Amino acid sequence: MRDEGRGTEGVTDSLLVTRPSSLVIGLGNPLLGDEGIGARVVEELRELDLPEGVTVVEGGTAGPGLIRLMESYRRVIIVDAADMGHSPGQVVRFTPSEARFKTAEAPLSLHQIGLGEMLALAEALEVTPAELVIIGIQPRRVEMGAELSPEVEGAVPHIIRLILDELDAG
Repeated sequence: MRDEGRGTEGVTDSLLVTRPSSLVIGLGNPLLGDEGIGARVVEELRELDLPEGVTVVEGGTAGPGLIRLMESYRRVIIVDAADMGHSPGQVVRFTPSEARFKTAEAPLSLHQIGLGEMLALAEALEVTPAELVIIGIQPRRVEMGAELSPEVEGAVPHIIRLILDELDAG
């Protein structure tokens, strides 16, 4: 006889189906201008009637705690400012396999790991979700100040549409 209370062994299919299926994480620091785009998108998403099974979280700056959060979901959509060399406000959808992440040369602590390091750690621990999409927004300015640049603020409706399309596709 299996112990029904541990792991997924012995858990019925109906219990697995009721697990939340999609997680949207908005990353960034809203006190650093365009770096706060993730928080701004989360704010907008919370005002919408999202499909059942979708969880929206403001993730702050990427850190190891997000790995544990992501492993509970089948699909994760991450929204973050990303310096891609594009025009400010340009939005790019990509997967980790399509990205080249800048990594900190010598982080002083685990609090300094970025998205690239976090995803590499999740992969090494074999806890990456089945589907992982990153929506990157080219910032105009990353400096002290609580407001997004007009270009990045103007991209918010497009970002929301991309997220809703991703959710509909799954």
